[in-house]
Amino acid sequence: MTDWRPIDRAPQDGRWIIAIHRGEPDRRAVIRWDPGRVGDGRPWHVATTEYGYAPEAFTHWMPFPDPPTQDRETEGEQGA
Repeated sequence: MTDWRPIDRAPQDGRWIIAIHRGEPDRRAVIRWDPGRVGDGRPWHVATTEYGYAPEAFTHWMPFPDPPTQDRETEGEQGA
């Protein structure tokens, strides 16, 4: 499992990541840095809304885990 990393080290290249919101630390959000919003002070874009969030809105992040391989899917079916 990937460890949580400080948000100031999150990628700012538009890829989607998983983040912890500062105001609701028990909830996770799928976010990405949207370069088109840098000038408006709310560059973090949440996947479920068009609303942007300020850089300090999130505390930590992690990348998405790798998808399962075909072998893992087959193993799961055989074990069921």
